[in-house]
Amino acid sequence: MRIIICDVGDAACAYVTSKNGHTMMIDCGSNEFKENPVDVFHRCKKWLGSKDYYTQRGERYPITLLHITHPDKDHVRNASRIIKEIPPYLLKKEPYEKFPDGDEIHTDYVEKIDKVYRGTNPEEIDWGFEYNKICQIPVEKCVSTNSLKEKVRNNSSILRYIKEDGVGILFCGDLEKPGWEYLVANNPDFINLLKENGVNILIAPHHGHKSGFPAALFDAIGDVDIVIHSKDTEASKEGTDVSSQYTNKAGGHIYNVISDGQYSYFGKVLTTRSNGNIFIDTNNGHGLYSIWTVKASPNHDKYRK
Repeated sequence: MRIIICDVGDAACAYVTSKNGHTMMIDCGSNEFKENPVDVFHRCKKWLGSKDYYTQRGERYPITLLHITHPDKDHVRNASRIIKEIPPYLLKKEPYEKFPDGDEIHTDYVEKIDKVYRGTNPEEIDWGFEYNKICQIPVEKCVSTNSLKEKVRNNSSILRYIKEDGVGILFCGDLEKPGWEYLVANNPDFINLLKENGVNILIAPHHGHKSGFPAALFDAIGDVDIVIHSKDTEASKEGTDVSSQYTNKAGGHIYNVISDGQYSYFGKVLTTRSNGNIFIDTNNGHGLYSIWTVKASPNHDKYRK
């Protein structure tokens, strides 16, 4: 499994390619001041090992599945370019009209992706993952539950847990603290799956904001190895709402995230804001994996080689 967590500013976008060559795009946000994730895909497709998906009728799709955790603009605003250049075969999402404010959802996403992907009987995909599970608090439950209804889109985020080569990674969307508390209390099957199989890499909820810090999840499953989010690493800086608690919950190992020839840099909480695109390769097997980044964060320890 190879993964790219894209540096798209305050947006969200990632690619996951299985050993079978199927590629999953998780969210498709972009930022005009950053490299567009479509360009990242074109440039890194060979490294990802991504293969076009051909249906039984011979239709070709560059992306096997586009997973939209929830339809906030920063997670879907690249929809127009996605559908034009790298259209997915499958789309995992909630229909826009299920949300109380569905008419406010990004127009390009609604018209060019959401409304288009309403077909039936898709072909089954053999991803080859050890686990590939989703979990979600239903939109209707978020609307009717006092602790969840203030942030319906965020709290109905579709989470995805993937494990391959003994490495587990959890994509958390923008699930908020009340959502985590509800999930832990009401979905023991998913929480036990995480606990028993392990979460090595956590893609932090809500971009690393304090509002999404999953204390209930950590209480249930324990620490993870590494956390990745998209905010500034200076969590204690005045005016920021980034959670500094992740450092205490990323207790696994120290990682060589980048080398400039003379020095190596090490850290266990990575951010696309400080590190740029983040690359993960689990193909070492036996639960081992490699992580490297475009640049080092000033908060990472520095060691002379």
